[in-house]
Amino acid sequence: MTRTRGAVAALPVDSAVIDGEAMLLRSDNTSDFDGLRSRQGQAEAILVACDVLEVDGQNVRPEPLEERRKRLAKLLRANKAMRDGIQLSEAITGDGAAIFRHACGMGLEGIVSKRIGSRYVSGRTRAWLKTQSAERTIPPRTRLAS
Repeated sequence: MTRTRGAVAALPVDSAVIDGEAMLLRSDNTSDFDGLRSRQGQAEAILVACDVLEVDGQNVRPEPLEERRKRLAKLLRANKAMRDGIQLSEAITGDGAAIFRHACGMGLEGIVSKRIGSRYVSGRTRAWLKTQSAERTIPPRTRLAS
């Protein structure tokens, strides 16, 4: 996680709490969870960031999802080195069922949906939903990074 560590250290803030997932990416941009777990690619892992909860001591969890993601994008754009170790997850707005069908057709594990305008709440919530494909055409630990 050397790349991620360096990218986090380069953030233009004193402190931040970022929600995301460590991923080791293959050449086709799918993630290699087994490689990450075995630590064979640990130095090459990146953080795929999807949300921000705190910036410089300011709790931003009560802000709507869209505002938090704007903050996160701005934070990540502020330093070009960020592109090497931290990547912003892609947000797709639209018909959730159609997006899910498309993801399944691509052989992906599924999708994560967050309700527009939602506050960040720890734990399980109806504003955040992970929908997994019943029929996977690829190993269940393989996901596509944005």
